[in-house]
Amino acid sequence: MTINQYEPEMVKIKKVVDENPEIKTFVLEKKMHFLPGQFVQVSLPGFGEAPISISSYPDLELTFRPVGSVTDDLYKMRPRNKIGIRGPYGNPYPFDYLKGKDILLISGGCGLAPIRSFIDYYLLNKKHFSSLVLFYGARNPKSIIYKNELEKWKKHFSVHVTVDEADKNWKGNVGVVTKLLGNFKMPKNPVAIVCGPPIMFKFVSQMLNVKGVSDDKIIVSFERNMRCGIGKCFHCNIGSKLVCKDGPNFKWSEVKGLE
Repeated sequence: MTINQYEPEMVKIKKVVDENPEIKTFVLEKKMHFLPGQFVQVSLPGFGEAPISISSYPDLELTFRPVGSVTDDLYKMRPRNKIGIRGPYGNPYPFDYLKGKDILLISGGCGLAPIRSFIDYYLLNKKHFSSLVLFYGARNPKSIIYKNELEKWKKHFSVHVTVDEADKNWKGNVGVVTKLLGNFKMPKNPVAIVCGPPIMFKFVSQMLNVKGVSDDKIIVSFERNMRCGIGKCFHCNIGSKLVCKDGPNFKWSEVKGLE
C-alpha cells in the first residue's frame, strides 16, 4: 500500500502547558520515531497547516506561539482536542559529528524549543559528549519559557540566562546573548548550535569567531513557512537550499552568504 506523504494523522492532545502568556506546549498522545532537530507539519482541517519544531525527546511535544492563522487557531486547542500531524521531516542535529565535542547551545526566545529536544537527548546520552553549556536570552523575565526545567538543568550542566529588559525582581543577567558569550571561556573542542531569530545568527557567529570558533563549527537552525515539508514545492528555499529537505539545521559556513 502506498503511503500518502501529504495526509496527516489526527492525534489527541494529552496536555497543554502555558509556558508564558504567549507560548504553549502541547503534549501529544502519539509515539513517533524522530531525532532532535526535526519538525512536523501540524494542521487543523479547514484552516491549513504549519511547520512546528519538535521540542522534546523521545516523547512528542510541540512548543509554539501564535504567529498566523493556523497557529492562532491551534493556540485555542485544549486537552482531548485532535490536531493533524505528519512527519517527522528535516534533518536532525548531526549527532555523529557532535560526539565527543563540547556543545554550546545558544538560543533566543522560542528558539529554546528545538534546543530543549537536544537537551532531553543529552540527558539520556551524556557519555557521548564532552560537555554542555546553555546560553538563553529572552525579552524579559515574564517571557522566559521552561522555567522549572531551567532550574532542573542546572543540576546537570551550566545554564546562563539573560533578558533584554529586567523588572524589579530580576536578579540575573541583563543584555543580549552575545554579552554572555563575550565573558565565557571557551572549552577545548567547541561546537555551537544556534536557534532563534535569524538576525541573531550574524552577531552570535561574529562573537564565536572572535572566541576562536570557526563557521564550520557553528550549526544554525532555520524556521521557514514550509508548505509540503518534503522538498517538492520550493516554498522554503534560502538561495539554493531547501530548509525542509536540506535543513532545517545547517553549518553556518554553508548558508551565511545566502539570501
